[in-house]
Order: sequence, then structure tokens, then C-alpha cells
Amino acid sequence: MTKLYSLHLDTGAPLLAQTSWARFIPVEMSVSGAARFSGVAMTASLGLGEVHDAPYDPAVLELPDHERRPAILDWLQDHLLQLAASLDWDTGPLEAAYQACLRDGCRFRQTGAPKASADRRYRAHVEFEIDGEGDGWSWVEVKDPAGAVILRSERRDSPASITASGRVRRSVRWQGAEVTWMPWVDDIAPKGYEEWVGHVERLALEDGKLPGATA
Repeated sequence: MTKLYSLHLDTGAPLLAQTSWARFIPVEMSVSGAARFSGVAMTASLGLGEVHDAPYDPAVLELPDHERRPAILDWLQDHLLQLAASLDWDTGPLEAAYQACLRDGCRFRQTGAPKASADRRYRAHVEFEIDGEGDGWSWVEVKDPAGAVILRSERRDSPASITASGRVRRSVRWQGAEVTWMPWVDDIAPKGYEEWVGHVERLALEDGKLPGATA
């Protein structure tokens, strides 16, 4: 949820502040009480960001996905507005980012630019998503000249970041009768999955021809 909010905040009207980043550390309400902001701004010139404990209700984590996402968004927005009030920030960009997240259904999903096959008949692109657990996924879709999805790969693990989304989506290529892409673009992978680094995923076409619809 925070990645989606950050994306919309970054692409919207500028938020004038003394630093370029903030981080809220979730702390159970029973432990921390209400959030407290000092009103003293951290400054980017010293490499500082706004880092604050932010109380949360653990019950939110038990909600079904379609309820948990907006609940986390509301938690994030509430504390950002409190921080903004303490530092006299303009809340307009925050409200715009919040509404944009709602319009997206609180889902981070991006579609890559399509790449045409050698005969220009088909186009392949990468879809990228960060799910409700915070995990990144990517997969390839191939469309016919009418724009219908006629082939879709399996979902593969990908780094859950805005930067990774761009790199993964740009990695799609045609190699003869195969579509390739790199799901894991980071130099480091989780322990036990080092083979992900630099791995090229391949979506093979049957006998050099696209099969029937699988979408």
C-alpha cells in the first residue's frame, strides 16, 4: 500500500517539505498510545527523514484482503495528515495521492510497454503487481492484432519496489518464437533463491505459432 501511495505522491503536485522521505514504524496501540509529532522538521541537507512510531490496531492484519488494503491506506493517511499539521505542510498533495489510491482499488499494478513480434502480428508486455502481502509478481501477456490476450505466462516472484517494476517491465523481448523477460532484476535474492538473480524467463510458443486463447 505504501508503494502505491508513494507512486501517486511522486507523480502528483509537489509537496513542499524540508525532507524527501518519511517512515512510520507500526507499533501496537496498547504499547505506544497515540502518535506524537514534535513539530521539529528533519532536513534533507543532513540526510534526515521523518521517522516516527505510529500506533496501529493488530486486528487490521486479520481482515480479508479487500478490507485490509483500504484500512492500511486510512492508517497511513491519518498519520501523514497529523505529521503535515505539525509541520505546516500543504495537505493537498496528500489528499490527491489518497484519492488516487482509492481510484486504483488500493492495488499496485502496472503494465509495461508492448513489444511487437518480428512479423508485427503480436505484441507482448509485462504485467507487474504488488499483492496484499507486500510481495512482487510479474508475468507476460501476448495479444493478437485485435488486442485480445491469447497467451499468458505463470506469475513469477519479483522485487516489490517501484524501481523494480520499471526494470522488469522494460525487460520483455522477443527471441524467435519465444517471449522472454527478467522477473528478478535485483542483484540480491532471498536466501535459498540465489538462482533468481539474472534469470531469464521464457514463454515458448508452440511450433513457432501462438496457441489458442488461455486467458
